Amino acid sequence: MNSLPEDILAIIFAKLPIKIFTTFKLVCKQWESIVESPYFRDLFLSMHQTSHSSSWSLLSCCFDKEVIANYECNTWGLERSLGSYISSFVTKKFETLRNKYKVWAHSTDVGLILISELFFNMKNRSLYVANPVSQECVEIPSHHAHRSEYFYPLGIATRSENGFLLDYKVVLFDTHKSLLIYSSKTGLWSLNTVDLSVSCIDLRSTICLHGSIHLIATTSHGEDVVVSFNLYATGTSSVQCRVTSFPDFGQHRPNRSFSTWQGSIMYMNIISVTKDDGSLEDKLFVWRLENGEWQLVFEIATPFIETRVEYFPLAINPFDAKTVYFWSKKHRSFISINLNNGKFVLESKLEDNITRGLYLRLVVLPQWLHRIPNTVRMV
Repeated sequence: MNSLPEDILAIIFAKLPIKIFTTFKLVCKQWESIVESPYFRDLFLSMHQTSHSSSWSLLSCCFDKEVIANYECNTWGLERSLGSYISSFVTKKFETLRNKYKVWAHSTDVGLILISELFFNMKNRSLYVANPVSQECVEIPSHHAHRSEYFYPLGIATRSENGFLLDYKVVLFDTHKSLLIYSSKTGLWSLNTVDLSVSCIDLRSTICLHGSIHLIATTSHGEDVVVSFNLYATGTSSVQCRVTSFPDFGQHRPNRSFSTWQGSIMYMNIISVTKDDGSLEDKLFVWRLENGEWQLVFEIATPFIETRVEYFPLAINPFDAKTVYFWSKKHRSFISINLNNGKFVLESKLEDNITRGLYLRLVVLPQWLHRIPNTVRMV
């Protein structure tokens, strides 16, 4: 095949799944040059632009348990689930110390994960940014404040341009409401104090998306809110922080979902509403967070749900908006429900340690394999 023109080779390679052609760079320098070129990236994306699926998994908040997996797609060509790739990568990386490390966050935009020690109260914490599919990994250099204070890993914010990952920021959070931020662009740490009027934050709820980190926090008045840190705010060198109340303020919220769908922050809750005749009706409400405001996407009556305290919405299928996943308290099972016809499918039984808290992570691979910017030491 080396006798073929490079443009013909590029067309042939672009018809293959990502997992296959990324190994071609080991064949020869010519093939490596082809698959690493911007032209090939654009060619691949144009040939797969009609593909409306990618590999995805619904994982526990610690990324160690996989509830559901969908990996049989032409874009990536994975032979096993995304959760399996994450687990095997961490095991291979840390070997006998595997149980001392965990995945703290996942960057929804580019498929990177943030790994650190399991223990919360950990000084001199090690930090790693990795791509579990390509197995690229970089170790983040430590900071003197990082060694002397208790900072908790919060997430990864990324910045892309024309489909290329330019740089990323690793964010740590301490009890004094300070952010310790590492920039891959400069290779330096910076300490930022944010004006945040919340009493506690829930690290299990963290979502990293479009250069921002979102999570659920509780105010001193006991109100749950969404805190959004914009790490790449235009026109400012500081972190832009925004606090947004939930759209169903004052409603009972044990059966809610805070997740993502098609690149947006989504919120779901089952709420009892009063009908014209005075009777109550349970409805599933779905909102999208847009520029700090909640936009109601749809509301639907839920006759397929016996009582609203029995079913908890978890996530929307990332490529099929009519399919919503629930946890059934009655059956202690994970189920999918078709919102068009109300039919549901029993997907799997859930373990108690997964259902406790009901925080699950929807992890979706992007349409392209993003390389980690080579600004720090590869390990």
